[in-house]
Amino acid sequence: MSRRLPWTLFAVSLAANVFFVAGAAYTIYMEDQVAESPEARSDMFADRLGLSEEQREGLRDLRERAEIRRLGMREVLGPMRQAVLKEVANQTFDREHVMHLLQDWSAERHPYFAEFAEDLHGYLNTLQPEQRDRFLEMAREPGIFRQVFGRPSRQQE
Repeated sequence: MSRRLPWTLFAVSLAANVFFVAGAAYTIYMEDQVAESPEARSDMFADRLGLSEEQREGLRDLRERAEIRRLGMREVLGPMRQAVLKEVANQTFDREHVMHLLQDWSAERHPYFAEFAEDLHGYLNTLQPEQRDRFLEMAREPGIFRQVFGRPSRQQE
């Protein structure tokens, strides 16, 4: 029995490593596939929630409205961002001016988030109580809204 023990341990270790590598490769492959497609990200989210086709369509609509608003916000905030960068690049730093620019930037973002929150509230009311609870639980995951409703991740920008 003692002669077989090292070979048994080797076989178990080898199998565990093969499964680990295969799982990691599959995960990386799926992340790339899902990251490239907003629809795939929404579908994965919908699968996790167990949504009906009607609820999935509502989620798609919510995602599309968020994307349209986000693109509109980018047009407004782009020049503000450039103004902040210009101040950073100046020979002297005008903190008061930068604070004013950042307040304007923040004020422009508030309506976007309020409208999204209102749309999200309306959508949550279409879900079953268990789905709503699961949605809110998943909403606590870092980056989930960015994945489902916005850009895939900061790393891919």
